[in-house]
Amino acid sequence: MSESGFERREEGFEAKFQAEGDQKFRLEMRRDKLFAQWVSGQLELSGEDAEDYAKTVIRADLQEPGDQDVIAKVQADLAAKGIEISAAELQEELDLCAEDAAAENG
Repeated sequence: MSESGFERREEGFEAKFQAEGDQKFRLEMRRDKLFAQWVSGQLELSGEDAEDYAKTVIRADLQEPGDQDVIAKVQADLAAKGIEISAAELQEELDLCAEDAAAENG
């Protein structure tokens, strides 16, 4: 393979990798928004309060790799309102939201 052919192939792989990363990021953002909507219901938030809360959940998920940051944030918010939901139950709901986000994406 010529060097220019190799470079084109490498650029193609990089573009594909970037597109897949962008899609994964968008799916996670949608998952987090769905999860925040569910939590908002538990916290009895609606309208602008629910939208603002969703933004805090999305920001929390950007703090560390993995789901523990968003689970910990939501669990603390629920506990502050006297609502006890285990981390395992929250993870289960988050996973369901991920499935819903993927289904919406087609």
